[in-house]
Amino acid sequence: MKIAFAILILLHGLIHSLGFLKAFGIAEIEELKMPVTKPSGIIWLITSLTFVLTSVIYLQGHAYFIGLGFTGILLSQTLIWRDWEDAKFGSIPNVILAIILLLSI
Repeated sequence: MKIAFAILILLHGLIHSLGFLKAFGIAEIEELKMPVTKPSGIIWLITSLTFVLTSVIYLQGHAYFIGLGFTGILLSQTLIWRDWEDAKFGSIPNVILAIILLLSI
């Protein structure tokens, strides 16, 4: 179960990198129909790195993955609200992650 949770966090983080890739024209992401500005793309990247780091720290057994995970969820949900039409389904893993993080406290 520990590995499955780490993979969920990691995958969610990697999905956030798509906003960064689109914002800087590195890749054409057809699933993201709304334009992504460069400042927003930086936030997408920070969110992605936050989740990837959370996954690594979780696997290392450090308790502060909880705070970092909630930071990632807050950033993620802010981006989702901003680009609701493209990203609304990202709320599902955020809720799942939040529940698991709450249970980890």
